[in-house]
Amino acid sequence: MFIARSLEYLISDGLQKADPGIEIEYVEVDLLGRNDTIFEIDDARERRLRNYHQYSEKGQLTEKAFLYLQRKGREAKSKSVQNLISRARHLIWKLGRNYRKRLASYFDLKLEGVDYIVIDGAGLLEYSYNEYHWSLLLISEYAERHNLEVVYNAIGRAGAFDERDFGSTILKRALQSPAVTYVSARDNLDAVQACAGPGHKVKLLADSAFWMKEAYAIDTGVERKKIGIGLIRGNSLQGYGVSFDAKQWVTLFAGIATTLRERGYDFEFFTNGLPGDVKLGKRVLKRLKLPDSYLVDRPVDDTVLCETINGYEAIITCRMHSSIAAFTMDVPSVILSWNDKVEKLMTIIGYPERAIQQKDFRPDLIVDRMEKAKSEGIDPELLSAMKDKAQESVTDYLDRILNVRN
Repeated sequence: MFIARSLEYLISDGLQKADPGIEIEYVEVDLLGRNDTIFEIDDARERRLRNYHQYSEKGQLTEKAFLYLQRKGREAKSKSVQNLISRARHLIWKLGRNYRKRLASYFDLKLEGVDYIVIDGAGLLEYSYNEYHWSLLLISEYAERHNLEVVYNAIGRAGAFDERDFGSTILKRALQSPAVTYVSARDNLDAVQACAGPGHKVKLLADSAFWMKEAYAIDTGVERKKIGIGLIRGNSLQGYGVSFDAKQWVTLFAGIATTLRERGYDFEFFTNGLPGDVKLGKRVLKRLKLPDSYLVDRPVDDTVLCETINGYEAIITCRMHSSIAAFTMDVPSVILSWNDKVEKLMTIIGYPERAIQQKDFRPDLIVDRMEKAKSEGIDPELLSAMKDKAQESVTDYLDRILNVRN
């Protein structure tokens, strides 16, 4: 929601300047086809049945096969075997009750009556874990049928990406659709350009979340006394092929907290809101023998999370958008990097040393980097440059939206 709210702010601001009084309505669409109200349920299958639009119990057999092949595909070492499995899963996706048909009905419902489609940032070039490629393909097909334009705003790569992968062919079909009129990238320009094809000149711009302070009307004059430690769920990296499990995260976070305490800092743990992050946080508190008060209550919405981050002197985090949020609010941050997108982002911003690679996951080094970031602060010119790039990604297609409206 950090990205969505900021992007909505930039589009509204630009359109209002071009045409004062214009009325704008946003329809937010979930790429995984989930309902607007999400229920927290521990059992994975029951969670899908309750939360995914028109998810059917009758699809149980195909679902088992689909998930089984997913695991086998991740385990396979041979590219040809991986692609064979991906093709088999694609066939199930086309024919299975809970896949193409379900998603298409969701997009038909959500997109009915819209005039323009903007697909915002984040790691959308992703078929190895979250598997967004099928949803993006369906959106392109919907746009083609209804003569709609689609733009991709500051997208990036997440997880593995290889043009030889079967998943990349689906991504290319989605992004190279005649309905897609504009594509910009926030990172991994070459990968985004490869998907967009020769019909687009992809620009390296910036994530709209760099306008979070304005989008959320944040007051940065608040008192700040603590260091925030942003948590991540224990199995978060395994889907991306990174060997770092929950026990290692607990040990690392406990070590960071201990080091901060030894150096005289007050600290607390916070999460971006995922239940798995909270679960890991409780394990860390147990290891440290600390009361529950050291873990901020799970944020119920994005505004609460903004206010939490805004209250820290500095943060040590694992999630990129909590780091971007902190940056916009003049809160120095370091981010524990497990993916080159984080390192690329911090290099583009101008603080490459604030992305700490897995090989350097040591509490003393992490706190050292945090102290250095805290002493240096945030250069307003660097922030301004990122905001300009984020705004450019929207300015490039505002006239297209106005033309459709007129």
